[in-house]
Amino acid sequence: MRKNFVKKVITTLLATTLFLTSVASAAAKVTVDKGLIDIGDKRLYAQIMGNSSKVSVVFDSGYGDGIYTYSEDPTYETWGDIQSQVSKYAKTITYDRAGLGKSDSGVNRAPLSNEMIHSFLNGNDIPYDASVFETGSGKTALDRARDLYALLKAADVDGPYLLVIHSISMLEAVEFVKEYPGKVAGIVSVDGTSADTFQKNIEFFRTYAPSVEELFLNQFQEYDGTLSEVIQSSLQVQNAGDVLRNIPFTILHPSDSGDGPEYQKMTDDIMKEWTTWSDYSKLIFVKNTGHYIMKDQPKEVIKAIKDMLKVINKNCM
Repeated sequence: MRKNFVKKVITTLLATTLFLTSVASAAAKVTVDKGLIDIGDKRLYAQIMGNSSKVSVVFDSGYGDGIYTYSEDPTYETWGDIQSQVSKYAKTITYDRAGLGKSDSGVNRAPLSNEMIHSFLNGNDIPYDASVFETGSGKTALDRARDLYALLKAADVDGPYLLVIHSISMLEAVEFVKEYPGKVAGIVSVDGTSADTFQKNIEFFRTYAPSVEELFLNQFQEYDGTLSEVIQSSLQVQNAGDVLRNIPFTILHPSDSGDGPEYQKMTDDIMKEWTTWSDYSKLIFVKNTGHYIMKDQPKEVIKAIKDMLKVINKNCM
């Protein structure tokens, strides 16, 4: 999400005999299915590739992105060759969240008051009432997690799931684990966003790049979640509890994103703190890449997925 934050201001290693043996069902012909899938209150557009295996791989994109990187380059398929390669060994799915691509637009949650938004942006704690999200729909992380689970069920993509997430969809991944215990077998974070990243970015911009704050805040729109919904998502995850403790968790993070040493140190520190979330975490610094690691260094993402699938398949024995 960092590149989205700054908004421009700022083959594959899968083919090993051991891996092929552990996921032998993948040797069959890869299937591809595209289309709108009804999840009850809306339809989401999905691309499903591959055949049944012990684990289904679910790809989820950053803010403004879905099957294509709509926020950056609408001609570039976000997970592209990565999904194609992984689908040789597992059933995979990429999709457009409500409001993106060919999916239905969906609705938004009621906005927070200006006073609450102002307080949050100034680094303060604000009240959180989980009961607000017991009914209704919207585009917070919890809403997105529910939409994703409904999509997976409607599309017959069975768990357990390996979630491969980019940027802000890390918030959704945490909520997914919280809402559906036992359904997630592992997470691969591709430069993901944590609950406190939002406030830390605001603090950083005010210190080092005041002109960027307005660009950062203005990017959040109704189509993929308002500023209020992003703040609510952060609060949801802050109050989610220790839900990732037993989840295998691989964190991919740029070693030098080109955003300057101060910003790099801030994001490095956040990623190092993430390693305390799980007893089975691994932090990998990726060279020669920016925020879109899957675009700049797809082999690194494929390798992380392959290694995670080995761990999961071993645990499933």
